[in-house]
Amino acid sequence: MRKFVALAVFALTVAVAAPPAQAETFVWKDAQNGYTMSFPDVWRIQTPDDAFTRLRIAGPLGEDHATCRMQVRHDGRLAIYPKYLLDEAVSEKLDRDYWEKRISEFDNAEITDYYNPASLGAKGDASAVRFTFEKDTGDAISPMQGVMLSSVYGKNRYEFTCSSKADVYERWGSLFLSIADSVELHSRYHPFPTGYYRAFLLDPKLILPTTKPGTRDPKGDKGLFWRSKYYR
Repeated sequence: MRKFVALAVFALTVAVAAPPAQAETFVWKDAQNGYTMSFPDVWRIQTPDDAFTRLRIAGPLGEDHATCRMQVRHDGRLAIYPKYLLDEAVSEKLDRDYWEKRISEFDNAEITDYYNPASLGAKGDASAVRFTFEKDTGDAISPMQGVMLSSVYGKNRYEFTCSSKADVYERWGSLFLSIADSVELHSRYHPFPTGYYRAFLLDPKLILPTTKPGTRDPKGDKGLFWRSKYYR
């Protein structure tokens, strides 16, 4: 059973359901960074907003300014950790101080809720925040509300962000989390902590010569080696 799915982590934060689900879903694949994610096909793919953004999408109601993006950065800090320790390692690395720095890219940003641990899709151990900020929406400086999840998986750090105008956030909140929950990270870890362990100590004993190869009489050594098709 999944430790924390995104929908469960934020269940108490969304009071009203998102707009009715669309009949069609678009599946987007990032082969370079090893994941897929799904979103309603009425959402539009937009130009990336920086070098780390792999996908940026906007909802069908332009006046709501509902957008989501996935960013991927190389992060080798946890590459040596086995999968069963990643939840603790991610919780330590992606702590509240980490989020205070991350949201500083937004104007007048403030964290309203902090979740640790959380999850990105089924595999990504993560932490997350809900936050408020301000944005120039063209006709005014509008109060905004958003959610961000960050996960270190394999060699990369995946960061998923969605936001909308604050007064319509409840319209989109559960859909944002549904898109986050659709993220499928390609398997990077062996399903068993010890791999496919082989009881090698039970193998037949192999006796090697006591001197360097080629210095003994092969006829005299007959019977010295473990007999197999490789030793005649």
